[in-house]
Amino acid sequence: MGKVYSVSDIHSPRFLQLFKQALLRAPHEPPCLMILAGDVIDRGNVAMVKPVLESIKAKWGNVKLVAVFGNEEYHDVRGSLVENYSSITWIDDRVEFYNCDNLRVAVVGTQGALDRLTKWQSKHMPWLIEEYRRRPQILLELVRDARARADIVILVSHYALASGNLKGEDPRIWPEMYSKSLEKVVAESKPNIAIHGHAHLGRSYTVVNGVPVYNVALPAVKSITVISLERGLMKFIKS
Repeated sequence: MGKVYSVSDIHSPRFLQLFKQALLRAPHEPPCLMILAGDVIDRGNVAMVKPVLESIKAKWGNVKLVAVFGNEEYHDVRGSLVENYSSITWIDDRVEFYNCDNLRVAVVGTQGALDRLTKWQSKHMPWLIEEYRRRPQILLELVRDARARADIVILVSHYALASGNLKGEDPRIWPEMYSKSLEKVVAESKPNIAIHGHAHLGRSYTVVNGVPVYNVALPAVKSITVISLERGLMKFIKS
């Protein structure tokens, strides 16, 4: 049975030691795929990806790594991240395909969207609101297309994908943590699995219209999230 491991919000170097402790408790068996759901680094510090990669390699060797950008992977450093860390496949509003235990797995990756810009975004990046409005339809189409081409579809976002996983966070800032439209995308497109981060105080798991949604934010769960890719999931996407 193939397994996917996932984590987000390492904010290296901020939670780097917590990440290393989580790796010590993680299974010794390497995953078929490891997904980093954004905020690998803190404040756009590109160099701090390196100790994260070194820690993963020390634990499991050269595993397949997939990442989405978080809000701490600033827009102006993303080119450097892609160029300097080519061992990671950075997925931004597109899909990549992998083989896990003879299953064709599609990973649809995105930073996600928000219902309301943060104060900082409103002042410095007001154009983001249009991006957040367009993105749900893009992701809806990507997931639907991936379902026709893969056995299992995983939707990965940095920003939260389900209000159920925001419980524990201040409800007044939920609109600045997730998008109702993207939760609707999960409900309508039905990926087999949805993964997100960003909710440091939120819950680790909820279900949206039958879709398991994992919050893998390291400060929230204090561990590496392990997800089994069971063959039974194939029936779900083809029904």
